[in-house]
Amino acid sequence: MKLSYDTSNIPPTLAAALEVLGDEYPLSGTSGDALPVTWAHGEAAGAVRVEVTADGAQITYDALPQALRGLGLLLGLEAGATGEWDEGSSFKTLGLMLDCSRNAVMTVAQVKKWLRQMALSGYNMLMLYTEDTYQLPGEPMFGYGRGAYTKEEIQDVDNYAAALGIEVIPCIQTLGHLEQILKWRRAYGAVRDTSGVVLVDEPQTYALIRKMLQFWSSSVRSRRVHIGMDETHDLGRGRYMDRFGYKRGFDLFNEHLAQVVQICTDEGLEPMIWSDMYFRMGSQTGDYYDLQSKVPAEVAAAIPRASQLVYWDYY
Repeated sequence: MKLSYDTSNIPPTLAAALEVLGDEYPLSGTSGDALPVTWAHGEAAGAVRVEVTADGAQITYDALPQALRGLGLLLGLEAGATGEWDEGSSFKTLGLMLDCSRNAVMTVAQVKKWLRQMALSGYNMLMLYTEDTYQLPGEPMFGYGRGAYTKEEIQDVDNYAAALGIEVIPCIQTLGHLEQILKWRRAYGAVRDTSGVVLVDEPQTYALIRKMLQFWSSSVRSRRVHIGMDETHDLGRGRYMDRFGYKRGFDLFNEHLAQVVQICTDEGLEPMIWSDMYFRMGSQTGDYYDLQSKVPAEVAAAIPRASQLVYWDYY
């Protein structure tokens, strides 16, 4: 179905989003043989209503994501279709995470295509999962040979997403899953605990993490950042143990988290982490879904309040 709209009767943010979507979809600021679309602001949070007659269509929406979701519904109709449709959402944030650390790094053009499809589905958040696949200034081995994004590319994605009402949240790693940088022992041997986990309580570790967070803070609009910290099963079992001896995993994890959260606070960022390690460390069998898993009260109390816990459903 071809659609047209009048930019003089819609908010500038919606007009900008329609212009972006017009790169791929049959939208036009002129009528011709297209069905004219009007928009009206509704009061119901997260709701969108689409009404289609032979003369035109109206989308009643709460916010930009719902306006574009209504547009997506219209674009999916056959020419000449009429009717009424209502949708609602109980989620304030609806998003997805694109893994740009394994197998291939998605091109900027492909990320933009995803963003257009997300916008037409009512999504308002995108996480780019990048363990090492961004070019960190002063760190030439960071993402070396891995197709790492430049700062300018990330800013381009962020600007494009913002025009579609989508928040780009950095999704990085600040404890484990860092095999791809720690393999460069000459460059990162000082911050290496095990093959994939950085060394806790080492000043150079936190200098590197600060550099990571400063990079992302200056590359995207969002103040939210996902700092990872999942699947660190061998935390404290490598060079840390050689240097400092054994320390309980719970305590090492919280100590490291507290230091990284402080860096986030310094940089004006709001951190979140994957929470799986608390459940796994509390399990006698090392399982994620052990109903007998116990997180000691003092451990729970020591989790920095500024960190948001995000539950990852493995199975």
